Amino acid sequence: MEFPDDPRIPSSPYPELREVLEMFVGEITVVFKDKLAGVYLVGSLALGDFDLDSDVDFLVVTQTELTDADMEPLQDIHQKIHDLNCYPAKHLEGSYIYIGDLNNWSEVGKKELLYFDNGSTVCEHSTHDNQWHVRWILRERGIALTGPRPDTILQTIPSNALISEIRNQMLRSMEIFQGQINLPLGFCNSRFGQSFFVLTFCRMLHSLHTGIVQSKKAGATWAKQNVDPTWHKLIDQAWQEREGVRYGIKIGQRADPALLYQTLEFMKYAVAKIDLIDAQVN
Repeated sequence: MEFPDDPRIPSSPYPELREVLEMFVGEITVVFKDKLAGVYLVGSLALGDFDLDSDVDFLVVTQTELTDADMEPLQDIHQKIHDLNCYPAKHLEGSYIYIGDLNNWSEVGKKELLYFDNGSTVCEHSTHDNQWHVRWILRERGIALTGPRPDTILQTIPSNALISEIRNQMLRSMEIFQGQINLPLGFCNSRFGQSFFVLTFCRMLHSLHTGIVQSKKAGATWAKQNVDPTWHKLIDQAWQEREGVRYGIKIGQRADPALLYQTLEFMKYAVAKIDLIDAQVN
């Protein structure tokens, strides 16, 4: 296998990244052989803003349907990678999808895929990556580690479906966040979660306006130029929090209550923009 010399696979901040990816693809190729259609990078690596706290997001496309019998060899691979004991090896996150499902619009958001959460070596069933925005990133920005270009195996993503998914995600995220502000420490009310939701809502607002998916960094930059200036300080705080402390520390510390409520107000502001954006588009 000839590993691609793609400049989007950076040598910093983690010089071990390429070695981890090469080993991952090699192991997947051994297991699936001719049943493998391709291995692709999505997420921040594909979008060009991979940083210290980024996941290594992947999507493996297979020529055949996967079953629970495939879970054990996949778990062995992820354990072997995890044992390399470096940041990229401990932060693989992604799913395995049958190529027939990749273009089956009726299954988007419904069919559960074999999925490995961030850094997990245990395979589970999840719709996490069976989403329109993941397909959009794969087709338009995906990095092929092995296999054909993603735009040759995946149809153009319907823009109305992408936008509808983002709108619904904004509403669900705001509801979840609001319900967990005053609960015991969890993802939503942690330092990591607070900054995550501010930056994610910047990103989703950008997608609603443009019909494309960009990184959180690009979304924050766009938002600073397009949202009411009263939110600029919160966006700056969220990005500084993103850059300033590693995930393991931030996830274990509760966010300042004032920031949590400001974040909720920003979410409400963004959600209120949905109908206005729809009116402008239509």
